[in-house]
Amino acid sequence: MSAMNRRKLFGIGLAASLGTGASFKATDDLHQQILDLSAKFEAQRRARFAAVKTQAELNLLQTGLRQTFLNLLRGLPSIPDKPAVTQTGEIEADGYTIRKIAFESLPGYHVTALLYVPHGLKGRAPGVISPSGHTHIGKAYPEHQILHANLAKRGFVVLAHDPVGQAERSQFWNPATRRTRYNLGCGEHAVLGNALELLGTNLARYRIWDGIRGLDLLGSLPEVDSQRIGCVGHSGGGTLTAYLTALDQRIRASAICCYVTTLPLRMGNRIQDDPSSDPEQDIFGFVKAGIDHSGLLAMCAPRPTLIAAATKDFFPIEGTRKSFAEAQHLYQVADAGDCISMVEAPFRHGLALPLRQAVYGWFSRWLAGDAGRSSEEIAVKEVPADQLMVCQEGQVRVSFQSRSLFDVALEEFKKTPKTARKTLADAIHLNMDKADPRMPDVSPAIPQPKSWVVCINGNESADWREAKDFISILGSKGHGLIVLDPRGVGPRRVKLSVKGHDYADPISSVEANLAYNAFLVGETLVGMRTADTISAVRNLINKNPGMHVTLVGRKDAGIIALMAASIEPRISAVAVEEIPESFMGQLSETAAPLNAASTVPGLLADFGDIPEILETISPRRMLLARSSIKPDPKLARFVTISEERFSDVPKRLADWLA
Repeated sequence: MSAMNRRKLFGIGLAASLGTGASFKATDDLHQQILDLSAKFEAQRRARFAAVKTQAELNLLQTGLRQTFLNLLRGLPSIPDKPAVTQTGEIEADGYTIRKIAFESLPGYHVTALLYVPHGLKGRAPGVISPSGHTHIGKAYPEHQILHANLAKRGFVVLAHDPVGQAERSQFWNPATRRTRYNLGCGEHAVLGNALELLGTNLARYRIWDGIRGLDLLGSLPEVDSQRIGCVGHSGGGTLTAYLTALDQRIRASAICCYVTTLPLRMGNRIQDDPSSDPEQDIFGFVKAGIDHSGLLAMCAPRPTLIAAATKDFFPIEGTRKSFAEAQHLYQVADAGDCISMVEAPFRHGLALPLRQAVYGWFSRWLAGDAGRSSEEIAVKEVPADQLMVCQEGQVRVSFQSRSLFDVALEEFKKTPKTARKTLADAIHLNMDKADPRMPDVSPAIPQPKSWVVCINGNESADWREAKDFISILGSKGHGLIVLDPRGVGPRRVKLSVKGHDYADPISSVEANLAYNAFLVGETLVGMRTADTISAVRNLINKNPGMHVTLVGRKDAGIIALMAASIEPRISAVAVEEIPESFMGQLSETAAPLNAASTVPGLLADFGDIPEILETISPRRMLLARSSIKPDPKLARFVTISEERFSDVPKRLADWLA
């Protein structure tokens, strides 16, 4: 190809689309692309729900939704006996006792909890399980304490437990510093959840199982009537209340606080309004499969369900009203229209007084059979958080030597029979019909380049176009250099930001939230960006038959380079730097956290790890720089290891290319 034609095709700084991009031509904004896809799935789901007119049709819908939900969770554990319980103390309060307990959700895996038992019970009382929302002190949070104490003073036995990764259940605790590596709000959830996704499971599954075991415990107590059990939670606890009520029929009434909306609206506002990562709320395929929050409510019917909402919440109130209206229709089909209700309070995200009072009235009516009882809140004395600790040292992994969630998940993973493996393309959800690459040529004019070097941009390193020495040296050696901008990187970054966080911060960032939104619609950013890369390379090769093409990437873009080289056999070689040694290594308390944007749900279960990817690339050449990857010895003649970054020492790459 002549220099003039080459520059006419690619043009320095000109982003020429080389892929079909058929599904995403409307916008180049990755965020909007995903939202458009979610709107399509939402419309399909709404039509399906609106078509339900009979009890038989509702039963069919519920059965399908529940099985789909369980499939997305890849099933739940099964333990028939009630969990082992240890009591570490108790506090006598005005009208009730608080028992400090820890129960085993799985063998050796402990859950810290408080059991509120009313004084003077005559016969078995209704019980309420209450998963905590996102707070660093979990069950001891003041608003939670007030709610639980008021329920106890009304005659309910309440089991309030800490979520994993919060309060006394830190998974990254340093006993010497008495601090976690992350935060006990959503930080640990992000690190845990992203790693668990790789195994084909998710954080929601283990949190749901904690709740189910809590129900096993609560229903077994001599003080509790197992036929009158309710569930209430706020925020992250509202998430779990919705999940548990949908899946466990033992919950006879529930109150879901500050959670219900529509996921497409939530996907639209989360980056700016509530960017903290929480993978348990972003189950892969949840929107695509037609569940959404309305589907959770559909599974609750006809059991009494209260939706408590704050009108100024970051869970959009417009979505809350839409989901409530859909649920009302289904409850009316079940001839249970009075069993679904909604209360709104003019506040921001929080378990405000009007919402708490609505909960008291709801449970008094549906669990205690006392619809006329006053819902006025009773003044209670808050107990300092340190006095409510179940563990002497303040952490379950220290006091009880509780197993880590990673150990539990890895043990299950190793015991699970592996089904037929998928191809890498299927495992990463590659869809070439949606590919939409941008490839400007940035090298000096070379009439007949020796080869093409395609440098993939990512969000965890600088734009390759800024590497002037790199461009100059490769050009001087006769290589044509092209920079590829997959969707959402380089000049195509989504024009949003998260205050106090880098664009690609794995704990809370624009990049992470884009990835979670993609998960909800059954896509991965890895799959999207790999499709963009492969499409660009195929077009390049088709226009330059016989020309060698080498992919180059670092950090997150290095992962994309490996994926593309594995799938497209016409890629001649690949050079990457600073990529993880393995994805399995993420299941470690000491590993650097992996951004959800580089996470592929189910990759380890469905395909394999980075060493398996390297094996599929051989016998083509690979350069691995500044990485601790240990390739299989049989690949030694195809793999070159470099301690230097070739981005710092471009001659290293040029020599390797020669």
